[in-house]
Amino acid sequence: MSYRSTIARQPEALADTYAVIRDELAKLDSSSLEKSVIGITGIGASFAAAVVVAGELQTRGRRAFAIRSCDMYAGHDLCDVLIGLSHRGRSVETVIALEKLPSAERVAVTNDPDSPLAKVSNVHLRLNNGGDATPSSTGYTATLLAAGMLIDRITGGSTDWETVSETASIVLADAATKMARLRTHFADRRAIDCVGAGSSLGTADGASLLIREAARIPASAYDTRHYLHGPMEAMDPTTGVVIIGAGREVELARHLDTIGCPCLLITTASDVEDGEKLTVVRVPDMKNNVAQAIIDILTAQLFSAELSDAAGLTDVKFRYRMSDTKVAA
Repeated sequence: MSYRSTIARQPEALADTYAVIRDELAKLDSSSLEKSVIGITGIGASFAAAVVVAGELQTRGRRAFAIRSCDMYAGHDLCDVLIGLSHRGRSVETVIALEKLPSAERVAVTNDPDSPLAKVSNVHLRLNNGGDATPSSTGYTATLLAAGMLIDRITGGSTDWETVSETASIVLADAATKMARLRTHFADRRAIDCVGAGSSLGTADGASLLIREAARIPASAYDTRHYLHGPMEAMDPTTGVVIIGAGREVELARHLDTIGCPCLLITTASDVEDGEKLTVVRVPDMKNNVAQAIIDILTAQLFSAELSDAAGLTDVKFRYRMSDTKVAA
């Protein structure tokens, strides 16, 4: 299955996952999850998703944080509820993290109820995204959708998750119109930074991983305000920046344009236009950080596929395969 084909399948994968999670949550007694401190963990793209989820919980006034699975190995009692995100449920680090915290309520979000992660959890939510490729597309967004719906259940929130798949179709079509321009501006970059704040830092992290995996271009993620305090100094016309947001991010994008650094701005702001080296992709304001992250990452997925094609790496397999990152099936 090709990377572009899985990106194109996002609306279907989101609709299918929504239907399954809706039914699973209808049967779930979530009272044990309504505790004071919530940790969200994962590895790779799943950690990026964890940052998104933690940001939404914080917005709702809950004490929640994303924590790297490896940091849970010592078994410190860091949270009352631990949500483990892993598409296939086989990531060694995340499985160990949940094993090391038996005192917490443990929730697994995977596509396999018989996976190692599901087996060490008290609660399991099953994704129904169908096939995925590398880099991950449907697995990442389906994980976000399931976690977002769980947050609503835990906190008593109400989000129109059913319409996210339809919105995804619109955003994919709109973003596609900017890809030729982006391919021209971002050709032969020596490095690309990805920037966002709050939950959008998770999206920036996810975007940087996509760029590394699909196009083998060095890419890193930064919090918006942190980025202004030095990291952006290395950027120039030979590099590029992907920015997600509608606050200080807009001014940052305009500034980068003035110094000739190609920039992609994914934003809900309506008062910013393309510049000489600035390309703007406008997206709907979803009013929910997790739903916004689903919509925002779609442009980054198409963008990384464009860079992959430009580098002659279309659907090329990963060069480095580790033997100790997955629990054997």
